[in-house]
Amino acid sequence: MAQATTTDTAHAKGGHHHSTKSYFVVWGILLTCTVLTVWTGYMDLGKINLPLALTIATVKASLVIWYFMHMRDAAGTNRIVFVTSFLFMFVMIFGVFGDLWTRKEMSLPSAVPSTEAPEIQVPEAGGPSPHHE
Repeated sequence: MAQATTTDTAHAKGGHHHSTKSYFVVWGILLTCTVLTVWTGYMDLGKINLPLALTIATVKASLVIWYFMHMRDAAGTNRIVFVTSFLFMFVMIFGVFGDLWTRKEMSLPSAVPSTEAPEIQVPEAGGPSPHHE
């Protein structure tokens, strides 16, 4: 029993104390960001759609990692690994966007179907319709 008390006292001195208020504030911010994600998902904002969605997702992921995964209390090595992974993620994202930004525009708009593809059969004029039996 005395050993448990000593361990609890040592944990209390060296441990990290977290208030429930900060968890509820972060939870509220996460809910707000989720509502914002759904709300902007129904809007057509043009070229801003993807960067906005990525920004909101990054903010939410950062809050989860910082507060709920206790990265703010982590040692220096864990923070270095976290920052390195974020930098790698940005390199990968901008690598993909760099590829997309340097491509030529498509000659055929996406809303117009192609009639030259072999899988599309155009019925002949006066021939039997495939829907009649």
